[in-house]
Amino acid sequence: METQDSETLLESLIQQTKLNNQLQNKILMSNIITNSKINKKDKQILLLLLQDRDRNYLRLNHNLQVHTRILEYLKVLQPIKVGRDSLIRVGGANDGGYVMYNKLLKANNGGGAKALFKNPKAISLGVSDYSPWDLEMAEIGYQVLEYDGSTKDSPYTHQNIIFHKKFISAHNSDSTITLESIIKDNKLDSTQANILQTDIENAEWEMLENIDIEILAQNFAQIIFEFHGCNPEEESGFYQRITQLKRLNKFFIPIHFHFNNHGKIFYSKGLFFSTSLEVSYINRSKLQSLGLDETQKLEKGILKDLDYPTWIANPEIPIRFCKQ
Repeated sequence: METQDSETLLESLIQQTKLNNQLQNKILMSNIITNSKINKKDKQILLLLLQDRDRNYLRLNHNLQVHTRILEYLKVLQPIKVGRDSLIRVGGANDGGYVMYNKLLKANNGGGAKALFKNPKAISLGVSDYSPWDLEMAEIGYQVLEYDGSTKDSPYTHQNIIFHKKFISAHNSDSTITLESIIKDNKLDSTQANILQTDIENAEWEMLENIDIEILAQNFAQIIFEFHGCNPEEESGFYQRITQLKRLNKFFIPIHFHFNNHGKIFYSKGLFFSTSLEVSYINRSKLQSLGLDETQKLEKGILKDLDYPTWIANPEIPIRFCKQ
């Protein structure tokens, strides 16, 4: 009995110590933010972010090397300007919804209107108990092919959803499959507006390293990524990720960019950044037929009625592609 009481007391002391350390860290970060030479609005956002963060998840770093890496990330991810009426959010306002190019969807004009494509497919890599994008795409008329080895089955029962219990990997096995094999197994028709959606918690980088991006360009009109681990303070990780982003940009161009406000947040010389990024791309081969100009870049901003905070307890993070 005494041993049990001692263990309970020790656990209580450990938890109390953790809480005290978190409080001290928040006080420290609050003082740093308040006394920093940054504009008032940015201070307010940083202090609001601190409500749901400890010091390891909110970083003020004005070092030239970190600032330069943030700029390089932003440069390669900066979307082109697209008319508001050409964009649509699929999957709802919460986490799991994504902004897409409306005119390349099958029947978003609804009301029994003529479908633009007869047999488009959507590959969804990474499935959870709540995957609203998959369900809405199935209801639009896409055959949705889900892949995830960490869950037993799809969260939805729908005639257009097919679930595969496999992890995405650099090789094929009983429990893993490569992206190239997924494309071949499902016999994607390149004349259709096929879509790839990927949220696989940092495994996307190995996946990209092990596929010819031209194969993606031959099979997908749009691709959507939630990128993870984009920490500008990590040298080797930065070079791995920026290399893959540049490879993607040879065949695809961003049309939408959004910070996941539940990742590690950075602030450097007037620029915000997150280690988790939501990016929607369009195939470069579609630009001319859609009347899009790749030289016209979006300068900043959250898109009203399209962008929503991923984590509702935190404010949206301002998007700036250069220092204001």
